[in-house]
Amino acid sequence: MIDTRKPTAEEVDEHELKHVPYRNWCPVCVMAKGKELDHRKSSDEPRGLSEYSFDYCFLGNEMGYKLTVLVGGERTTGMSMAAVLPSKGSLGKFAADKVMEFLAECGNLAGDIIIKSDQEAAIVYLVKDIVFERGDEQGCRTIVEESPVQSSGSNGVVGRAVQTIEGQVRVLKLGLEEKIGAEIAAGSNVVAFMAEYAAYLVNRMEVGKDGKTAMERNKGKKATVMGVEFGEKVLYKKKA
Repeated sequence: MIDTRKPTAEEVDEHELKHVPYRNWCPVCVMAKGKELDHRKSSDEPRGLSEYSFDYCFLGNEMGYKLTVLVGGERTTGMSMAAVLPSKGSLGKFAADKVMEFLAECGNLAGDIIIKSDQEAAIVYLVKDIVFERGDEQGCRTIVEESPVQSSGSNGVVGRAVQTIEGQVRVLKLGLEEKIGAEIAAGSNVVAFMAEYAAYLVNRMEVGKDGKTAMERNKGKKATVMGVEFGEKVLYKKKA
């Protein structure tokens, strides 16, 4: 199996000309600028099981309206997800279904995975739903690892994903408001869609210190993203 985290020979040759920007798979960069190394596994380390973490964030405005957003992150590839939920906690299958879509995108609909849980009640319920949805057949185990209660540093993967998604949603909202010349209410449907689209863009366009996007680490190839701005009108011919 090809490790999609490893650079190609061409990427190595090009990087070694100047060693800029920093790459966490380059031993010279690591020795010279080790403090810049991110928390993702080096491409020299065994990949192991995919490790997922989930948390909630709340998007809104000064009027008090809040959107409940489920955010997930996978440690090795850096893949992330975001989905606006009706409310925080275990309400039906909606949240678990969104997670299953994320696992499918990451290639982990089957196979053993690890889920980190910080023992917050809402996340505990969600993890139980995920375990139920995946089943417990051979080769499809969901290994739950509980972090210490109130341990802020135990779930750094999803913490960084939350910050990234929140920032990208703000960018999309402010950019669209500037284009249309009007403020968009936090409770509008378009803002609810922004969370999922933010994760879509981050996975495919944000380049890490290894020179790859999360999608490249996951699939081994660059993703193609439509060259249109969020909210831009697109004309198309309807088939007769």
